[in-house]
Amino acid sequence: MEVERGLQCGVVGPEQGSRDRQLVFYEEECDPEFEVTRPHGCGRLYEFLIEHKFRTGLRVLGCRVAGRSILEICCGSGMMAEKFARAGAEVTGIDFSAAAIARARERAHRYGFAARFLVADAENLTFADSSFDIVAVHDGLHHLPHPERAIREMARVARQGVLILDPAQAVLTRLAVWLGIAVDVEDAGNEVKRLVPTEVAAILREAGYRNVRWQRTLMYYPHQPSTLFRWFDNPWLFGMFRLAFAGANLALARWGNKLALSACR
Repeated sequence: MEVERGLQCGVVGPEQGSRDRQLVFYEEECDPEFEVTRPHGCGRLYEFLIEHKFRTGLRVLGCRVAGRSILEICCGSGMMAEKFARAGAEVTGIDFSAAAIARARERAHRYGFAARFLVADAENLTFADSSFDIVAVHDGLHHLPHPERAIREMARVARQGVLILDPAQAVLTRLAVWLGIAVDVEDAGNEVKRLVPTEVAAILREAGYRNVRWQRTLMYYPHQPSTLFRWFDNPWLFGMFRLAFAGANLALARWGNKLALSACR
């Protein structure tokens, strides 16, 4: 499959090694069929959690995305790009992995939604200032050598707003790592760079965004769900989970591990 390429800026030393390891993982080691279809067919619980993250992001963003142009950086195989497109946005997705972009295009073809996908470097975007109404990222900044550079690029390229859905630094995450439930280094070889909301907000305010707000959510799911998740296809178990999930977030969301942060001009 032919893949359009944006300008790739060179990275040297340990950073290049980390990116090379990630490229090998995303282009050779991950399950391409799962990446194309996720979260379709992953069960009721998994689809609920992904949709909850997306809806939380839209709520924090505070505006309709229908009819707006959206650039999603680090789009991977197009899971969130599909959701933005189905919400009525005009979507462009970029990723540094050509294989991921090929999978995203296959997803769009298979599931019948419109989006443009390009290979590009999130830390060095080639788009002009204010090229898109909204620039978004989902679980992508923590893969990058310098997330702050990508955040500044998002702010530069956005005309109206920025939306970030990424892991946050949290005490509960440290406990999860200690228990072996979460990790500090992913299978792709990258260190998980969890965000501090106040630090992200400071970068965006420096870039001219005055209206910055965020929400934490307490949530955990593996990238590829186990058979345990299928138990919750049962309506009673799924209903019990939703009640427990709502209760846990009512009590503990302020220390949640998932961050939804938006900034508007």
